[in-house]
Amino acid sequence: MKHALTFLLCPLILLQAAFAADARKPNLLLIYSDDHGWADLGAQGVNAEIRTPSLDQLASDGVRFTRGYVSAPQCVPSRAGVLTGRYQQRFGVEDNGKGPLPLAELTIAERLKPAGYVSGQVGKWHLDIGAKTAGSRLLRIIPEHMPHGQGFDEYWRGELRQFYASHDLKGKPFADAPHIVTDNRFRVVVQTEAALSFLDRRTAKPEQPWFLYLAWYAPHVPLESPEPWFSQTPENLPLKRRQALAMIAGMDDGLGRIRAKLREIGAEKDTLIFFIGDNGAPLGGAWNGSLNFPLIGQKGMLAEGGIRTPFIAAWPGKLPAGATYDQPVISLDVAATAIALAGLPHDEKLDGVNIIPFVTGEKKGAPHDTLYWRWGSQAAVQEMPYKLIMIGERERLLFDITKPDGENLARNLVTKHPDIAARLEAKLQTWAATLKPPGLPTSLDPHHEDLFAEHDLIPKLAKSATPRAGKKGEPEGSVNGWLCRNGALAVKDGALAITPDPNAAKNARAFLTHSGLDVAGPVTATLRVRAKQGGQCSFSWRTKAEKDFIAENTATAEWPTTAGWQEIKVSLPIKSRLMHLRITPAKASVGLEIQSIELGSGDNQPQVWNFNSAK
Repeated sequence: MKHALTFLLCPLILLQAAFAADARKPNLLLIYSDDHGWADLGAQGVNAEIRTPSLDQLASDGVRFTRGYVSAPQCVPSRAGVLTGRYQQRFGVEDNGKGPLPLAELTIAERLKPAGYVSGQVGKWHLDIGAKTAGSRLLRIIPEHMPHGQGFDEYWRGELRQFYASHDLKGKPFADAPHIVTDNRFRVVVQTEAALSFLDRRTAKPEQPWFLYLAWYAPHVPLESPEPWFSQTPENLPLKRRQALAMIAGMDDGLGRIRAKLREIGAEKDTLIFFIGDNGAPLGGAWNGSLNFPLIGQKGMLAEGGIRTPFIAAWPGKLPAGATYDQPVISLDVAATAIALAGLPHDEKLDGVNIIPFVTGEKKGAPHDTLYWRWGSQAAVQEMPYKLIMIGERERLLFDITKPDGENLARNLVTKHPDIAARLEAKLQTWAATLKPPGLPTSLDPHHEDLFAEHDLIPKLAKSATPRAGKKGEPEGSVNGWLCRNGALAVKDGALAITPDPNAAKNARAFLTHSGLDVAGPVTATLRVRAKQGGQCSFSWRTKAEKDFIAENTATAEWPTTAGWQEIKVSLPIKSRLMHLRITPAKASVGLEIQSIELGSGDNQPQVWNFNSAK
């Protein structure tokens, strides 16, 4: 009888066990890379230089989102958005200077606690940095806003060599946490080992679900040449590109180690992994070696290149393997997805949605009808296939973003579809009214204007034959579209004076830049100048056919040391049309002045700037 009862109970026990296994709350691993361009994921198939076998395998084991967005083109607001699941503008963390993350805002870690989760944080945090601009970043850290103040039970907070930790890398807790640890190895390796240590500690209580937020500080500057990955990059590439590829390879190797650890501890099938870039790669002079191609734009822009990033989700046996998902999703969806999978009730304050039913096909249609952004002097709204971008009080930009080159000046559809533009702008205004502070940006950051002009998204900046001081909202000393980086401009005594910024970085050099040009090549640059101390200056340029400055586009000339005016003349062998010019004086130059700049054109229409009068 006892054996018969056992025989009858076995199917029931097996069913209960199967149900319990199926109902187990999944672990969540959220990985955020830093300034990682859309092109730099091998699975995207757009750049032959990139080698990311572990990331590509993650995509093969799960879903690659071809339209995966983040909520900001900059790190602090993007991280505030992904960890809260709310548009960060709702609580005032709109840019890097608007921290810290308010303690009243609930992070994923805090939301998962009622479901029994233990949470860990590793790597870049930056949500504890005060808004005050004076002093170093370390001095602006507010301890109450560190990870342990936002719901994380364990943490290894830090970017480069110094970390605030709850445990050492062998798993031993620090009695004086947050304990400062210094580790001079390549930061990605250290952060990977901290993540592995967190996973090792989970074996003591394998039935408890966990959430790990791993924020690798790569390929963000400062760039490094970590081995063995750097030696494996093509030697013919620029140094910055090789360094970026090596740092990304370091992350890729770390992912491989982490997935091996998940298999080792028996957690692979119980873990949902998200891999997302925090924003697009910076280009131009601040290039970190990563690429956004074929997307237009870069970090700091609400164009696709600034907010559309590598975005993968994998959960063996639960998500389809090797799938691509083409509907727009956003980093805000991670929190809503985690909460739903943990069996917790949905919070209407969340702006994201649970994307799992859409990816599996259980739900039809798109997860989002509309996505919104506001950052600095930019705002945008997207309702496929259209995206409306506003830059201060400049003209509106309406693009069909289903086309690879959809975002460029020639494709602005505002005139063709004014009804669509008006409807989207009204939706954007309604959304912006709910933010802190409410409303759309009206002032114009000239650096944003400069970026959009560089990428051919807006008409070229206006040019004038006589000096004109910068308009309201422009940097002090901007003149006739010429800006001075790492320094200041002023028109006085019949000349344009260049004054380097004494507080600039040690190796930074003041230089003139104008990105609103349209001059047919070949171009002859003629400057009337003088200086108390001159030296060799360089002219670098970018044409309409080039997305960035390249080493070949450089010419030099001698800036004379003289009290009287002398002429510099240099030929720029440009075959197409000049759109962006930089003039960089010698590092040791003193008392630099310019009376005029003339750009002789191949079509005999020179452009001239005279600085001997001001209006």
